[in-house]
Amino acid sequence: MNVILLDLLAVCAYLFGIAGALHALFRKGNPRSALIWVCICLFIPFFGALIYLVFGVNRIQLVTQKWNSYGLYRFEASHAREATQHGFDLKNLSKEQQALALVGNKLLSTKITAGCNITPLFDGTEAYPEMLAAINSARERIYLSTYIFGSYGAGLEFIKALGQAAQRGVDVKVLIDGVGSLYTRHSARKQLKKFGVDARFFLPVTTNPKDLRYINLRSHVKIMVVDSSIGFTGGMNIHDDNSSKIDEVPKIHDLHFKVEGPIIRDLQDAFLRNWYFNNKQAKHEQLYYDDRSKGDMVTRAVNSGPYQEQPVTQHLLIATVNAAEQHVRIMTPYFIIDSALGSALTQASLRGVAVELILPESNNLSFVKGATEALLPTLLNFGIKVYYRQGHFAHTKLFIVDDVYVFLGSSNMDTRSFYLNFEFNLEVYNKALSNQLIAHFEQIKKLSTEITCEWLQKQKFIIKLRNSICKLFSPYL
Repeated sequence: MNVILLDLLAVCAYLFGIAGALHALFRKGNPRSALIWVCICLFIPFFGALIYLVFGVNRIQLVTQKWNSYGLYRFEASHAREATQHGFDLKNLSKEQQALALVGNKLLSTKITAGCNITPLFDGTEAYPEMLAAINSARERIYLSTYIFGSYGAGLEFIKALGQAAQRGVDVKVLIDGVGSLYTRHSARKQLKKFGVDARFFLPVTTNPKDLRYINLRSHVKIMVVDSSIGFTGGMNIHDDNSSKIDEVPKIHDLHFKVEGPIIRDLQDAFLRNWYFNNKQAKHEQLYYDDRSKGDMVTRAVNSGPYQEQPVTQHLLIATVNAAEQHVRIMTPYFIIDSALGSALTQASLRGVAVELILPESNNLSFVKGATEALLPTLLNFGIKVYYRQGHFAHTKLFIVDDVYVFLGSSNMDTRSFYLNFEFNLEVYNKALSNQLIAHFEQIKKLSTEITCEWLQKQKFIIKLRNSICKLFSPYL
């Protein structure tokens, strides 16, 4: 009897594996990804299919029809209509900028917006005081979305400021990613709620099997909007390692941006889209924003996430690389790209475009660094320059084409940002900002070490082995 039962269980396990393999075969658009998941499901009976069920299935696309009545998709449809009705006249841009803007017009539902001002804020020493000052001056509402929210040091300063704002009658909404909340020892959400702040986790991590379905999906968005008139976005989390003390070197280098002008509308709507989506809530209010001109910068919001059928950010970056004429400068903490973006970069280098990449030498995720180093020889062989930034971990994200286009925000140059994370970025068509950030890039480059194929070849065997193993998992990092 026991033998029959074991045989029956074995058959069920294999059938479960076959079902998972068939699902991956039909649903995974990337052939390499499909092949790996099929092998995992077939050669690791039951457990392989279970792993695929948790990490391989895009749950958000599966429940699109259920969620399209609130939040995310209602805003998407609204943006699509407005982008059609209120198009920016591309004749006001240079010819090179026009070529880049046309790409966004095809890919994105958001519109190009003029009359904006975007100010770079380097490290927490510049960003945090500006953000805290805005919070302290708030009169009506504060919307804050972040991946990590520390509960001590700089994080505690934000908790107190947000709490004081809530106590004086300001509508304060805070959205913290569920997985990102695990990076901190004590919960900032609990402390915020004690002050009366409406703080919530985005796709919270719980023991509920329904919640575990979304454990591989995260909100990586960093947005703060105050009184619908001033905003902040970029790559910076709220954490003491970024440091807000002027006389202290931060343990994490990062770049954030102060945003003013009509583009505030898109920051505000991006937050609300995720807020309503997370809370399964229909949009129920019409919020106004300060649409007065605050500068001469032209910009466009780039919203992306696993709810989209295509990785729009990756397509956008590929197209901008293809349109580059002189220079492509990239600064990112995580660099794991597929063959499509890799081919675009190498082809740009072959046609004479200078392609430069700055990565942090010290990385908080060694397996990601390993996967990246395994990819570098191909790029180096095609003339792409790669540099390691010395010192503390650099979390800066920056993408500059020639001196006319800047792509900034929360997205890393990796598979997770392109396919799995909710992200928010901005395209900026402005030479002054481009030149300011190019100067920053060049300054960092002078302090960095150039990486060569020879240097990679001289690494210890154990490092090469790590890199090769990590490369196998690069589609899932």
